[in-house]
Amino acid sequence: MEGLALTGASVDHKQGLLSTIVLEMGGSSDLCALLKKGEPVILMGPTGTPSETPAKETVLLVGGGLGNAVLFSIGQKLREEGSRVIYFAGYKKIIDRYKVEEIEKAADLVIWVCDEAPGFTASRVEDSAFVGNIVEAMAAYGRGALGEPPIPLSAVDRLIAIGSDGMMKAVQQARHSVLRPYLKADHHAIGSINSPMQCMMKRSARSASRSIAIRKPARKPWSSPASIRTSPWTTWTSAASAPASPKTARRKKLTKMWIDHCLREIGVRT
Repeated sequence: MEGLALTGASVDHKQGLLSTIVLEMGGSSDLCALLKKGEPVILMGPTGTPSETPAKETVLLVGGGLGNAVLFSIGQKLREEGSRVIYFAGYKKIIDRYKVEEIEKAADLVIWVCDEAPGFTASRVEDSAFVGNIVEAMAAYGRGALGEPPIPLSAVDRLIAIGSDGMMKAVQQARHSVLRPYLKADHHAIGSINSPMQCMMKRSARSASRSIAIRKPARKPWSSPASIRTSPWTTWTSAASAPASPKTARRKKLTKMWIDHCLREIGVRT
């Protein structure tokens, strides 16, 4: 079975509803399309640490594709706490955009970014649009190419970026290069990489999110004082070639049993 790209989107406490977004990318997502109303499903999680939503800060949200499914709920909570939010919502294709109203509610202003021309059209006066990649959009906003910034990047206290590994690398490098003149030297940056389900089962997902507090301009990425909340990625990749311990073998067996149970529940023979 291929990996399933699914993420929690929002929770309605009053009605007891949990909303998720499924990315069509293989056999597992095809099974989700066969689910019927009232049919029971099993969800794992939540895992990790809840996102911090501080009050009275200026926060920059950077979302790529599926990452926007998580950020709009974070942005809405930040605004409830009295923080200002700048939101760069990036997509590869025009057809990929979703939850437009929710994203608008999550930010004081949104920059809609699309790799595909002619791009998006902003529906609010305070919002804008850009054709290109998300780093180019952030740089254009910083230098005023999209108009006088209502909230300058120099006011940003916290940056939260969620997207693919390629986007995360680009944003990380940009913080120390093209975006460096526009950002505070002591801004707090948090990055989360979209990961397939198999990664979660191997316990390596927790190393996909890192929190870095930059105290002064760095000469190169990751060279400044930092607070890394998770184990280095090499901890898990280097151990992959080692013989499986009895504990690891048992965990894999339990994982397979859990998957088989889920498949039986939705009528798929294993």
